[in-house]
Amino acid sequence: MFHHSPNAYVIFDESLAIVGCNEAYLHAVGRRQVDDIAGKNLFDAFPSAPDSPSHVLLRRSLERVIATHERDHIAVIPYDTSAPGEPPKMRYWSATHTPIFDRDGTFRYILQHTVDVTELQRLRERGARDQIAEAGVLQRAREVQAVNQAITAEHEMLQDMFEQAPGFMAILAGPAHTFILANEAYTRLVGGREILGKSVIDALPEIIGQGFVDILDRVYTSGEHFIGEGVGLTLMSDDGSEASERYLDFIYQPIFAEDGKVSGIFVQGHDVTDKVEAERLRTLQNRELGHRLKNQLAIVQAIVNQTLRASPDVETARGGISARLRALAAAHDSLISGTSEYTTVGEIVDNTVGLLSGERSQRFFIRGPEMKIGSQAALSLSLILHELSTNAVKYGALSNDTGSVSIEWRGDATGNDQEFELAWREDGGPRVSPPTSAGSGTRLINAGLSGARSCDVDIDFAPTGLTCTVRADLASIQE
Repeated sequence: MFHHSPNAYVIFDESLAIVGCNEAYLHAVGRRQVDDIAGKNLFDAFPSAPDSPSHVLLRRSLERVIATHERDHIAVIPYDTSAPGEPPKMRYWSATHTPIFDRDGTFRYILQHTVDVTELQRLRERGARDQIAEAGVLQRAREVQAVNQAITAEHEMLQDMFEQAPGFMAILAGPAHTFILANEAYTRLVGGREILGKSVIDALPEIIGQGFVDILDRVYTSGEHFIGEGVGLTLMSDDGSEASERYLDFIYQPIFAEDGKVSGIFVQGHDVTDKVEAERLRTLQNRELGHRLKNQLAIVQAIVNQTLRASPDVETARGGISARLRALAAAHDSLISGTSEYTTVGEIVDNTVGLLSGERSQRFFIRGPEMKIGSQAALSLSLILHELSTNAVKYGALSNDTGSVSIEWRGDATGNDQEFELAWREDGGPRVSPPTSAGSGTRLINAGLSGARSCDVDIDFAPTGLTCTVRADLASIQE
């Protein structure tokens, strides 16, 4: 089926070496047998200047397929397919590049389907020259209609290809850059406006001052093409009430008359807004990730430094650092399992209690509303609760078989502000006496909630059981 298909097909590998082709392709490019081109790089088999528009368009399309593993189209591309030593044979082609995968889903090849559209392109150029000679908009429209009625069935098929091409295309005539042809994709790009017979300035007045008219003038005057990549463009809705920002890859290709002078400009390109915005989002996410990593490294460094200063020996320091990092990791688990920026106070409390082994985790009384908390405050709250839990196991209510701990939190309105309050209360443990000096754990607790505009921590070493109350501005810890 491949070799006997009337459609021209050629296959490239990832290095753009020609793997094989069918008879229709050999006929289209004027080669006698597959061995003439098989194994050669595409650009060695069909040489072109690396900076030429044809070379740039073709290579960019193929590299896009390799990078994205998605089909790509070139609506029209001029390319010389003459063999070495032969006179140049410049033809116009329409090509589709399709990724080919093996049965395991691994990308292996690119299938190019090529159609020779030289006759259509020459018809367009001839039509452009004819239209430039007409003075009135209505007469230009009648000439386009007359040409369309006169073309053969083959030309009508090629015209359909022009209309249905996924990339936007248009032909501009004369120094005023008057639209004489535009395909469906171009019409969609400009919001469905009626543009045929109008100059670019009249059809798209919002682009005045955005540089596009200057570029068209330069191409028309110099006869040199222009390629734009990721160029920003602001377009207005048809009624002028809404603006939208688009990004385009495009080429302005001059159309030459028989006397060698420029008679018009062929416009072809793709709307790459989604790609540009995705790249911007990825850049923003990478910057945010870097910022978060720096913050977390600072937290880890502070934990290590404080623990080492307060520990009498290396083994004690190792245990303290390990426990605090586990608490930090548990807080991160809450953030990751929920959203990237928020978790809830209840999840932080549950994770802290879950780090305790055996029946101790059953001796908690926990109560509080569903309340979100931002990532900065969540990490510091997790460390505070971990320190309180550790002290309760070593010296407090969880050091015997009868003690218990209650954890309650709320968010109340105080004047125009809302205050967050969390209370830790121990009961039933050994008699409590205040410490003679503040260790690293106490300093960590007293540091309060990171990111809070205001935060107070009150630790009461009552004989019947330790109480710790944390109060903070609610809005700031939820950011």
